[in-house]
This record gives sequence, C-alpha cells and structure tokens, in this order.
Amino acid sequence: MSLTTLTLFNNVVVGTPNGNYDGSTTFFESEPVKGAGYYQGQGSLQTVFVTVTNFPGAMKFMATLDFDPATANWFEVYDLTDDSTEFRFPINLTGNYTWLKAVVTGFEDETGQDAAINSVTVTY
Repeated sequence: MSLTTLTLFNNVVVGTPNGNYDGSTTFFESEPVKGAGYYQGQGSLQTVFVTVTNFPGAMKFMATLDFDPATANWFEVYDLTDDSTEFRFPINLTGNYTWLKAVVTGFEDETGQDAAINSVTVTY
C-alpha cells in the first residue's frame, strides 16, 4: 500500500505572494486537492498536518462529496483556532471526501516576526 501526500500550502509568508495568497489580503484559500473519497474504495481517513510559525490567524478545513470542485457544495470539517502562534498539528478527518481545501482568515503580521504557514499537507 502506498500513501498519497498532497500539499495545500507550502512556505506562505505574510507579505509575499504565493499560490492563492496575493501577499496583502488577510483571507485566502488553498487550491482544492483530491481527498481519499475521490478514488472510490481508497478509504475514508485523511490526515492533515499543519506547521506554522508566528501564525496570527485561523484556518478552517473544508470538504465536499462532489466530484467537480468548481460547482461543489463545500462544508466545514475542522476549525483550527489555536491561541499559540507556533505549532505542528496533525488532524484526522474521517469521511469519503472527494475534495479538500483550507481557508485562512486573519493572516497578517502585526508583530513584525514573519508570520508563516510553513506547510499544510493531506495524506491518505
């Protein structure tokens, strides 16, 4: 059995455009990635691993059961709000989700300490 690991965010730093983050907004979301349910029979457990530094915001994980992410009905499956600004955090999501994405709010650097989302990955 082989594992699939997909990246939602990688090295996103406040003020520096990267992926769907334009470098100035405090709200942005990742591109959707295929969940375990996309491959029928793959299983229903996905593990999201989050690593951040000086993170000032909140992150929610959204999922859908639809196969077309452009027209999908997204719903929240996990709300990661942590008072600490640095953490490494694994999250197990159980469900036959076809697509997953992360939504970030409050991403701003009020302390001048280079707030960053080091990585957010999904493995199944």
